[in-house]
Amino acid sequence: MKINSKLPAFVFAFLQVIALKAQQTSSTRNFMQNRYLLERMSSTEQLAMGTVQTLPMAPPEVLGTDLLNRNYNRATFLLNDSSLLEGLPARYYIMRNEFDVKTGQGVRTLKGDRVKSFVWLDSATSKPQVFVNMKEYKRDDGTPGAGFMQILCEGKIGLLKQTEVIFKEANYHVALNVGSRDHQFITKTHLYYLIGSTFRLLPPKKKMLFLFNDHQAEIQRFVKINELDLTNEYHVQALFDYYNSLQ
Repeated sequence: MKINSKLPAFVFAFLQVIALKAQQTSSTRNFMQNRYLLERMSSTEQLAMGTVQTLPMAPPEVLGTDLLNRNYNRATFLLNDSSLLEGLPARYYIMRNEFDVKTGQGVRTLKGDRVKSFVWLDSATSKPQVFVNMKEYKRDDGTPGAGFMQILCEGKIGLLKQTEVIFKEANYHVALNVGSRDHQFITKTHLYYLIGSTFRLLPPKKKMLFLFNDHQAEIQRFVKINELDLTNEYHVQALFDYYNSLQ
């Protein structure tokens, strides 16, 4: 504040006091405003950091599928009443044991329990694949099978392939940062051998060869000459085909 030096002394002194107090008040106000702004900024940063740290996890996704084949394959179905459904694009849900079938009226659901067997042309290889309903066959303990298995080899000893799907739920542990964030369909395949109407899990290599005791010498020679790896599905299939060709 500018003070007029021509004023009386007591007025001049009074105005100086007012000017000094105004400066102090202004300084105090500026200090308080700056402090308030700093505190707000600090609180905002902490709040933002806290918000990031406490954001809920995204809901788990579902990875994979229980479809035997994602694509539609042209299929022919033999139903339990011996009737045929021919040349229809279809795909099979393993866990639900049912088919999506494309018809002239749209996609229809066909329950697996109504199907005795089916054959379709695989969209990837263009080769026919034959599947049978395993309720027609039995396990070692006499209980019937379930779902469908692919016939890889037919003959005295058949070879079947089962595709199994397991659903694994998300099990992520935030604190330990371990586990899966998403649900998953996990696909596994198993080979079975079939004698008569009974199917059993295919044993490992050494025990597998005992299945062919009536042609042991020929089988061992075939394995050696062709350097078969009996952990390989296609090599096992070749072995079964050879055995079933022997008289």
